[in-house]
Amino acid sequence: MQAIETERLLLRPFTDADIAIHEVVFADPEVCRFYCGKTRSEQQVREWLIYRRWQAGSSDDLGFLAVVRKEDGQILGLVALQLLLGVWLRLEEDADSPFNPQLIELSYAFGRAFQGQGYAYEACHALMVHGFTSLRIARLTNDIDPENTPSIRLVEKLGFRPAANRHPDNRGPVWIRDNDLLG
Repeated sequence: MQAIETERLLLRPFTDADIAIHEVVFADPEVCRFYCGKTRSEQQVREWLIYRRWQAGSSDDLGFLAVVRKEDGQILGLVALQLLLGVWLRLEEDADSPFNPQLIELSYAFGRAFQGQGYAYEACHALMVHGFTSLRIARLTNDIDPENTPSIRLVEKLGFRPAANRHPDNRGPVWIRDNDLLG
């Protein structure tokens, strides 16, 4: 996946040297609560970085990017466009389909010290525009815990809308943003 620059941020592929993401995201139980469920050890994050570095070289241009503040090189968090097999999801228009939907998810996690400063919006907006214009993705999705109100506010600001999940094990709404940048 290619690097993307915004006014304040550089979104770039992870490197093995980016172990700071452990303290920023993966060692914080509050951040992990909504992002990945539970904290991870430094060794688990080192292994995650190896996989992310490999993934960055793939040809599909999906994957995870480190969010780095240009001013001082501080890693603030991560953003990703990732393939999602929605085994838990049945959108209303596909409620009777026997197939699990394949979607592209916009995901993100930012350290608590960097939340509420517009970094998540800036990074997610840039990645969303890249996905819609360069990759020509038709739709992005995001699965958000209903208790995660800051994340819900973020996707609403990004133009996502809630869509009912008709799966029998309904986990609540899924957030959808259709590509209206091309047309």
